[in-house]
Amino acid sequence: MTSHPKIKPITNGPLMVTDLPNLRDADGLPMEAGDKMALCRCGLSANKPFCDGSHNGGEFSSASDTANIRNTPVTYEGAVEGTDVTVHYTPVLCSHAAECVKASEAIFDPTRKPWVKPEQGKMADLLAAVSNCPSGALRLEVLKTDPQHMVNGDVEVAVERNGPYRVKNVALDAVFNGSGASQTKFVLCRCGHSKNKPFCDGSHRDAAWDDGSGT
Repeated sequence: MTSHPKIKPITNGPLMVTDLPNLRDADGLPMEAGDKMALCRCGLSANKPFCDGSHNGGEFSSASDTANIRNTPVTYEGAVEGTDVTVHYTPVLCSHAAECVKASEAIFDPTRKPWVKPEQGKMADLLAAVSNCPSGALRLEVLKTDPQHMVNGDVEVAVERNGPYRVKNVALDAVFNGSGASQTKFVLCRCGHSKNKPFCDGSHRDAAWDDGSGT
């Protein structure tokens, strides 16, 4: 394999992936990644995550519908351990994986308003939350520096159970629609319901989409 893995969305078809060194299933276990493979994004394949041609039934459209997406970033300011920080959040990029909540329920609580309160937690937890966010919807600004995405050096595509593909450090041949979108860390729709294709917008959760892999 070369050192330049790439994902190319095919119109009304799958995600064509080339030279990917790491493909992981929903349990984090490695899957065989060929030099070139087609990953399902219509949600209909009987061989998920791989495409089996089910999109050819004519029901799947890869067109996006961005007329009503929530693409305006929301900011949340606070002082964490004596340091002024701002958390930037772009709703349309969020896949609702809740990794931020897992990192710190004190800072991130979707049941309250505002749902992000940086001052309620520790800096280490805030850093972990932004780093663990698979979609790049969360960005962190410290002392008025540029908002930063945090991503480790892994090059991989990971399948989220009943959710999207989590992508790290793989080039994507598509327009990055989403304010502040990261080009090194993002999530791609595989249920077919997103209005911001090829990206996930959390529609799988609203549709209660089940990929058939079990819980």
